[in-house]
Amino acid sequence: MSKITRFEPNNNNKKVAQLKSYLGFEYIKLKKDVNGLEFNFEHLTEYAREVRYIVSVARKTADGTCVYNYFVECGKLNLFFDAYFNGKIEGEIIDIDKLKPENLA
Repeated sequence: MSKITRFEPNNNNKKVAQLKSYLGFEYIKLKKDVNGLEFNFEHLTEYAREVRYIVSVARKTADGTCVYNYFVECGKLNLFFDAYFNGKIEGEIIDIDKLKPENLA
């Protein structure tokens, strides 16, 4: 497994996380934010309710190639992907952009 390190002026070899794999996806587990504070579950879920994603889907139509930008709430992202993988939304996902509120947690 690869090790992820963050370089800081006072300590340029500080280990912050280890890259792991689950179900074929790589991830890192973070216990604290960049300021060294522990995460607050309620604040994170409140933040998530305000996050939106723009999912851009390219599709060939009779008029040529078009890009459809879907605006998806964070809590409905799984519903969007269910519709996409079940063929209700056609095309190729080309980009996912996160629109987030000003302050995290």
